[in-house]
Amino acid sequence: MNTQKPRALVVTGDGINCEAETAQGFRLSGFEPEIRHLNDLVVEQLTVDQLSSRYAVVALPGGFSYGDDLSSGKVLALKIQHQLGWEFSDYVSRGGLVIGICNGFQALVRLGIFGKDVSITNNAQGKFVNSWIRVTPWGDHCVWLKGVGTLELPIRHGEGRIVLAPERRAEVLGKMQRNGITCLRYEGNPNGSEERLAGLCDASGRIFGLMPHPEAFLRWTSHPEWTLQPGRASAPGQGLVIFENAYRECMNAR
Repeated sequence: MNTQKPRALVVTGDGINCEAETAQGFRLSGFEPEIRHLNDLVVEQLTVDQLSSRYAVVALPGGFSYGDDLSSGKVLALKIQHQLGWEFSDYVSRGGLVIGICNGFQALVRLGIFGKDVSITNNAQGKFVNSWIRVTPWGDHCVWLKGVGTLELPIRHGEGRIVLAPERRAEVLGKMQRNGITCLRYEGNPNGSEERLAGLCDASGRIFGLMPHPEAFLRWTSHPEWTLQPGRASAPGQGLVIFENAYRECMNAR
């Protein structure tokens, strides 16, 4: 029986600022997380073969990688694509899981994980949004969202509006829905996203990207209104369930 904890690679880099919280989410759910700088991975030239043999999960955390100078997540995506040569579809076909949170989700979109007709741009109101919102899974295709109900999570972004190619919108949306890609929706619409989309997964259900921050709600005391229910002070936050789902998936695969 394999008793070793599954390992999670949490990628950090210039401008990324949520790596510690993301690693903690994996740690609390049973993983052995490892935070590594993107530049070190490039120097090592870590291949997909090595990635698959060492890590059960790859996480791209939130932040402002490379200052979002060329649009959010673009430089990070280019480095992953051209300096590392990682094909996440190959990685997940070998049993891996991938999550991109906020800036990490933006990078996954830039990599074309969810299709060439999907993009992400400035919030409809033209300003940074920092608030708590409610999101609900849409369908049951995404591994990361199995059995999850409505969650309350924080959002902190200026470029979070998911948009679809306007000339093919109906066709693209229909295909995405059939393949289970449209997996998470806002209860309202804090940034103007098409169909109130807060997150997407790939056709395998194993690559998940979302704008809300589950790693920012690992403990009940992280919620701004936690003192209204002080008896729950030691309770887990609602974001932890997403990491726990990844752990269960990894353990079931052993």
